[in-house]
This record gives sequence, structure tokens and C-alpha cells, in this order.
Amino acid sequence: MTKRILKLVCPVDDSARVARIVGAADKPNLREVVTTLEFDEPPTPDEPWSIGLIVGASGSGKSTVAQTYFGAALYAPTQWSKTRAVVDEFDRRAFEELAAAFAAVGFASQTHWLRPYRTLSAGERFRCDLCKALLDAPGALVAIDEFASLVDETTAKTASIALRNAFDRGAFDKKLVAITHRRDVAQWLEPDWTLDMETGTLTRGRLRRREIVVDVRRAPDALWRDFAPFHYLTGSLNRSARCYAATLDGDPIAFAAIMQSEGRRGRRRVHRLVVNPTWQGIGVGGGFVDALGALEEERGYVLEIVTGSAPFIRRLERSEHWKLVRAYPHGRTQRHKGKEAKGSFGRAIVSFEYRRSRSNKENEDERF
Repeated sequence: MTKRILKLVCPVDDSARVARIVGAADKPNLREVVTTLEFDEPPTPDEPWSIGLIVGASGSGKSTVAQTYFGAALYAPTQWSKTRAVVDEFDRRAFEELAAAFAAVGFASQTHWLRPYRTLSAGERFRCDLCKALLDAPGALVAIDEFASLVDETTAKTASIALRNAFDRGAFDKKLVAITHRRDVAQWLEPDWTLDMETGTLTRGRLRRREIVVDVRRAPDALWRDFAPFHYLTGSLNRSARCYAATLDGDPIAFAAIMQSEGRRGRRRVHRLVVNPTWQGIGVGGGFVDALGALEEERGYVLEIVTGSAPFIRRLERSEHWKLVRAYPHGRTQRHKGKEAKGSFGRAIVSFEYRRSRSNKENEDERF
């Protein structure tokens, strides 16, 4: 591993105040301030890695090193419109590509895409900035200084997990270097290499991410009021629905409502499903419906879900627990008691049903 030494020279101006400070320091000939940085050289962009991390306290030299090695790739924050919806700020991108990118960074609430950047929360603005950098910055590498510096711990955690998952899926065709003072993001971002500027040490290899354990439990109908603003459909909740919450350390982070499928005995369907925006992009929704499918199966029901979210459709298609039943490219119209009911006509949707894993079925075949 190659050690590098950088000497940063800052000239000292000649003024009365400067002379007073120099005199007090008993350095009458002081004409420049020299700072020396010694550190392991970071990997080059040509090497096989996808995410790198430069971490250190303020003044440790992390931004200087980033400028020296990745200066051409440093992302300059964009100027967002005060009035345009953020979904319209990516003119060169097809809607499907943009929707997938938003979901990949954990910004999946489509109703929030309609807002101008200035009206979003700090966490949502951070995710929009990530999306802008990863989609629109030129070149095959982007370096982001002050990564997650202005967001809370939970947002830094979930955004980092979402990014790592996205890079593992190949969602972005760039390499990323995150520069930050926050050491807590390392365990969630799982960088392929980390340069610690406080020790000057380069460490290669991903850290082992700590597990996030979410509980699924029955929930009162009143909890829907907290999640309704994040749902893309009407805020009403069917009175016959059975409600559930996914909780982390006792706090609800996702909500679901399940009800009987009209005219189909032994089948129930997901009536509402929404994840708190702070926790989107890390697999909470998929794990939640997996658990609900297993619960309903234990109760003797087959659980169905209909969705138009492209990222969620891909997640269900990859799962061994969900079977694609039917796709409706132009949506469908529902009927109830012989009358046409409000449905999803005009909006492409896909229907899935929960099934036991292939491995379990194979084991049963072997036993019998």
C-alpha cells in the first residue's frame, strides 16, 4: 500500500493584525503556514470497486484528498427551481428510469415527487441530490462531499442502505466516493474501501452490516391517519380491513390493511400498504408483505396484492414467495354486485399471490 505525503502551504499576509499574532507566537520570520497530510493512497477508478468512503473529523484533510484524487468528479450541488416539481427537474431522463432511480435512493412516495425541492424535508432533499448526482453528473465516477452531513441519523442510515442495495443491483452505472465526517454511515453504506483521514489508513473490504429487526403486529385503524399522507391513493380505509404495523423498537415504520377479496372465498388482498418515507428503499415493504402472506397462509387464506410500482413489481418477481398471476397493461375496472366500481383503469398494474417457498414445497415432495 503506497503512502502519500501532501504538504499544504498557505502564505501569511503582511498586516498589522497578522504581525501581532506572529509576534505573540514568537515566530518573527513566519511567512507561511504548512500542514502535512500523510495517508494511504485511495484506489484508482480503474480498479474493481463501486463505493468508496473518505471519513474524518473537520480539518482532517478529507476534502483536500478528495479534491486531489477525485477533483474532476466532485459533484457541484444543482440549483433547483423554486416552483417546478422535482420530477420535472430531470428533463433528459425517461419517466420509468427516473422512477426507478428515485426508488433506488429511497425516495419512493410519488405524491412527493410533485413538490418543488424547497418544500421537501431535509431527508427528501438529500435523496433528490443523490439522484441528481448519480443520474446527471458527467463521467463514470461521482464524489459527494459532506455526504449525509445535514440529515439525522435514521435518514443517513436508511439512505446509505438504499444506496448500497441499489449499487449491488447495478441500478447506477457510476462509481461513488462519499466524503463525510460521519463514521456511522460506514456500517450501512458498506463501502468497498474506507480511507480514515484521522489515522491516514486505507481499509479494503466491506463491513458486515448489522441486521434491522422489524416486528409485525396488529394495529388500530386510527394508525392509518399517520400514514395516509404518504399513500398515492385515496385516504379512505375500508371499515372491514384488518390493520397491521411493522415496528422498529416499538415505533411504527410501515402500515398495511388486508381485506376479503370480493367474490373469492379463501382469498384476501392487500388493501393499503405504505412505508414511512424515512424507511423507504431498504426492503421494509417487501419484508412486510412476506410476513403478512405467511400470517394469512397460517389462517388458511391466500394473500393477493396488486401494484403498479415498477420497483416493487421487480422485488415481488425476484421473490420465491410471490407468483405473478396477471398483468394489466392498461389497468382494470372492478365490479361489485354487478355494478362497475372505481378501479385502476388506465394505470398499468400487476397482480401477485403469496405461495410457500420452492424449497418448502420440494421438501414436502420429498417427504411424500
